[in-house]
Amino acid sequence: MNNEIINKSSTIGKYLFASIMGIYGIQHFMYAGFVASLIPSWIPFHLFWVYFTGMALIAAAISIYLNRKAKWGCFLLGIMIMIFFAAVQVPVVVNSHFGAGQITSACKELGLASFAFVLAATYRE
Repeated sequence: MNNEIINKSSTIGKYLFASIMGIYGIQHFMYAGFVASLIPSWIPFHLFWVYFTGMALIAAAISIYLNRKAKWGCFLLGIMIMIFFAAVQVPVVVNSHFGAGQITSACKELGLASFAFVLAATYRE
């Protein structure tokens, strides 16, 4: 396959990923009450975590767009999403008796985290 096509595709993918993370971050602010309701009850300060997460998502998107500390931005984003997976998705999947929708959502989280880690590895800083 032509390397030029691969390079252009990976650049487009990088910016689409950053855009999606930025949109998720903005949605954390727009729908803070709803997002807070998704946080397990054993985690305190729900709104704080909603806003903190929203800012982290936006910061990661900006770091990718501006290519500033993008390696760290992607790596920390991957860590954050893995924490979501462990703290939110795993209990939901187990409590739903492994429902298909919940498994799909959990797999999406793993995919996003994986992409963030792979993207972090592509940066040289």
